[in-house]
Amino acid sequence: MANLVLPSKYAEALFKAAVESNTLEAVTGELRSIKDAMDVIPRLKEVIMHPGIDRNEKKAIIKSAFGDKVTKLSLRLMLLLIDKKREGLFDEICGQFFARVDEFNGLKKITIETAMPLEDAEKDKLIKKLEAAMGAKKLVVDARVNPEILGGVIIRERMRQMDASVITFLKNLKHDLKAKKINIKTPKAEAKPSDAKKPAAKKAEVKKPAAKKLPKKGKK
Repeated sequence: MANLVLPSKYAEALFKAAVESNTLEAVTGELRSIKDAMDVIPRLKEVIMHPGIDRNEKKAIIKSAFGDKVTKLSLRLMLLLIDKKREGLFDEICGQFFARVDEFNGLKKITIETAMPLEDAEKDKLIKKLEAAMGAKKLVVDARVNPEILGGVIIRERMRQMDASVITFLKNLKHDLKAKKINIKTPKAEAKPSDAKKPAAKKAEVKKPAAKKLPKKGKK
């Protein structure tokens, strides 16, 4: 992830200067025009960003292309970045500056991801709830479909994420279970007495029939 600390400092300083000089709207439009020009003319951006090209040559190109078309603040920012060899921060500075302007105007840009496309009525209802919850005059919404989240909704505001998706809930639950190292013990089965310890079975007593007495033979 890019380090946005330094770009934020430049963007905040430019924002304050523009507000104080009452040129906020003009500077915002100029930065958009400069950024668009560099995106449309790759050669211009390549020259300005190239570390091997002399800074004076770069500054001359900037003055020739934008000098009489922008305010002093916008021109000063470009020249300062070249002097400090921080031309590569221009896009990040613009992003931070535009976000600061939106915040100043009560606008917030968010991204909404859902598993299925939202109907217009559902989208409008969700936006109204979010505007009330976030204290925004107006939300600029980028709605996207992400089938990987299974269900729920993921809402991102710049670097912050408000998540209500099912898949994240399941991942968090799994993580919690691992962290707690829950062991479930099953009850032990009762030990059965071995055959050796069983009491010997009593043998049934078999009574023999009494022997019959033979009659005595008479004397002849």
